[in-house]
Order: sequence, then C-alpha cells, then structure tokens
Amino acid sequence: MMAAISAAADGMARVILLEKNGQLGVKMQITGGGRCNVTNTADAAEMIDKTQRNPRFLYSALHGLDSATLRAMLDGMGLKTKVEDGGRVFPVSDLAADVVDAFAERLRRLNVDVRLGCAVAEITRDDEGFAVKTKNGETIAADAVIIATGGLSVPATGSDGDGYGFAKSLGHNVTKLYPALVPVNTEGVADLMGLGLDDAGLTVRLDGKIVYSGRGGIMFTHFGLSGPAVITATAFLADKMHLKPEFALDFVPNYTEKEIDKRLLDVFARNPAKTVVGALAAENLVPQRLAAVLAVAAGLDDNNKAGNITKIQRAALCRLLKDFRVQTTGTAGFGSAVITCGGVAVNEINPATMQSVLVPRLFFAGEVMDVDALTGGYNLHIAFATGWLAGRCAVMV
Repeated sequence: MMAAISAAADGMARVILLEKNGQLGVKMQITGGGRCNVTNTADAAEMIDKTQRNPRFLYSALHGLDSATLRAMLDGMGLKTKVEDGGRVFPVSDLAADVVDAFAERLRRLNVDVRLGCAVAEITRDDEGFAVKTKNGETIAADAVIIATGGLSVPATGSDGDGYGFAKSLGHNVTKLYPALVPVNTEGVADLMGLGLDDAGLTVRLDGKIVYSGRGGIMFTHFGLSGPAVITATAFLADKMHLKPEFALDFVPNYTEKEIDKRLLDVFARNPAKTVVGALAAENLVPQRLAAVLAVAAGLDDNNKAGNITKIQRAALCRLLKDFRVQTTGTAGFGSAVITCGGVAVNEINPATMQSVLVPRLFFAGEVMDVDALTGGYNLHIAFATGWLAGRCAVMV
C-alpha cells in the first residue's frame, strides 16, 4: 500500500495494486495484538541498530522516511498516533483497522487501481517491460513492477512465499528462510502452562557455549515458551533454533546466587512450619506453581518443611532459581512467527532505490527481502520506508 501511494503521489503514473486477499492489510490488522504498532520513535540510526540482518542496506530507506516523517504522513491521512513504552507508536484509537482504512482512503484519493482477490500467477520480463499474469486469467502489461508480498510468516494472511518464487523466476537468489520473533517449543514445562513472569533472565547455550543472553517477560505455553524475552531471542537466533539450543531461565534476575541463598535463609526462618512451596509462595519470591516445580526438581516433596531444609537442598533451590534449564525442540514455525528471517538477497538490490541490479525496473519492498529487525515497530517501519522508496523510484525509471 505504501509503495502504491508513493508511486501515485505525483499523479504522473498509472498505478495498479494487486492484492490476493479479499481485503487490504490483512496482516496489518493482526499486528501489535490488533492495535498495529506502526513505527517506533527511534531515529534512523537507532532503527538500523535494531535491524538484525543487513542493517546498512536500509540506510537510504530509513533516512528517506524516518519515524517523524511517517507519523506526519499518517496524521495527514487522518490517522492520529500515540507513543507508548519503548517508543512504540500506535493509532490513538488502538484499532489496526483504522490504519488500514487510512491507507485505503489514501489509495482511493490517488486513484490507485486496487484489485482485490487478484493473486499473481507469474511475472515475466521482455524488451517491452513486464507481463503480470494473474490467477484470474488476466495479463497486465507494466513498465515497472514492485514485489511487496511479505515473507512466510502467518501464511493464513496471504504471506505464503509467492514473492520468493517471482524473484527466483526473474533470476534472483533467495537466502535460507527461518521463522523469527516466534514462540519456542520445549520439553518439560507442561506443568507451568499459562504462567507468566514479568521479568526473568534468559541465557541460550548451543553446544555448551553461550550464544545469547537477555531479560524480559516470559510466558509458559502448552507447547513451550513465549513472551518478549523469548521472542526477542529468536530474532538473534533465527538461523540457529533448528539446532535445538538450551534455554536457561533466571527467575530472580535482581539477585546473585549468594544473595538469593541469604534470602531463602530468611524466608525459611520466618516460615519454619510451612512447606518449602508454601514458604516461597507466602513471601512472593516466585508464584506457587513455579515453586512446586522447582521443589520437585530440587528433590523435595510436599512433606519437606521450610525449617528442616538442609544447606545442600537450599543450594539446589538456589541453582534452579538462577539457572533453570529447558531443552528446546524447535520453534512454533512460520504460522506463529511475527517475521521471516531471510529473503531476496540484498546484494542483488540497489539500496538507494530498491531496484533490482539484475532486472531493470523490478523493485522490492518489505519483508520479501533479506532484512529483519527486533520487535517494537521496527519491522513495519522498514516495510513502510522501503515501500515508499521503491514506489518513488519506480516512477522515475
């Protein structure tokens, strides 16, 4: 939508937007929990820093359409925005549908020919330009084409990877694809399903070596782990999650192991008649369900009173509180992933224009390219910025 708006802005080009779904912005409507985290207040340099793969490729796009410019553009389209924690920007209404409606109205005002339910079957190139064949049986002649089809994440929204096929058929290479910003499948935490922690440490090991460490909210699910800390980790480790790294959780990140040992001594001294689980829960050190799992892992049972815990048993609890190991078995896959890691190789795209260096007048925008960033509005901003640049440049060739 942004690419079409940008291409049509000066009124000199006839712009056709082919949308395979029956409505515009299907994926946009589910972003940000249905509120649509449209951007982040971070400047271009910060956004580049938040980009995990090929950040320098985005220099021109992010400086051409930064967060402030995008917000002003949205305001001009009648969409008021607000800023929340971490610089995340949402529509004031908290409705992703309002973002889509604003874009749809702008497309209408610019006389963009929007064709819904119009999936593309094939794109071919000859001396005259492009022939875009649709699955409806129509062939559309075009001077320039922008592929802005998204990746493989949440294929139910239409992102089924067809853009990669178009790119390959036109001579481009596509890097290996992985789900990113995605929940993780694990073993051995089913008893904690539904439990959420606002703040926990996370250390990821592969072959015994630490490959990532972070901190944030964690949620135990029916299949494993989710929450901001886990989701963020997969942005860094998208190409390693199939190797099944080990996750280690720190449930008391504000304490050292020595400090937590002293805390346990105090807790058990104040609650000698309670069970270990009861004492931990009574002092709000960890939730009761988690305390029960930790107690079993430490070799304790319901009959162990807090006042009778030995130094060895207490040490076992300390280790588990600070270093609870969970074996991963992979990720929840593209169906649950926020973004796709990988895509059309960026060394085959001119970063100053988003035009292919292999095929004249072929452009790319958004997630179909091999660029991805952390959560927080960065990925959607990258889509807007590259779409804006591609559209602007497509009408100049």
